[in-house]
Amino acid sequence: MYAKISKKGQVTIPKTIREVLKIENEGGILFLVENDVIKLKGIPGSSARDLAGSLKKYAKDYIPLKTIRKKIKGEIINEIAQEGLSD
Repeated sequence: MYAKISKKGQVTIPKTIREVLKIENEGGILFLVENDVIKLKGIPGSSARDLAGSLKKYAKDYIPLKTIRKKIKGEIINEIAQEGLSD
């Protein structure tokens, strides 16, 4: 079955596929990449919210969002300070 990719990289999953995967309006898709094969697993709507953050153990270099925000804030402060010193 063919589906066109939008300019934003989005794909509409055909209704027949959504029915097979039992995906409802607020459901999700889990992409499983194995070698050169991509498998899709349907996640029902209520389960999609429950999955939030559940795959972080598979990330090679997981950095908590709080740490990233702190680093960005520090970089912005340093940049502003440098601009103030050059005036």
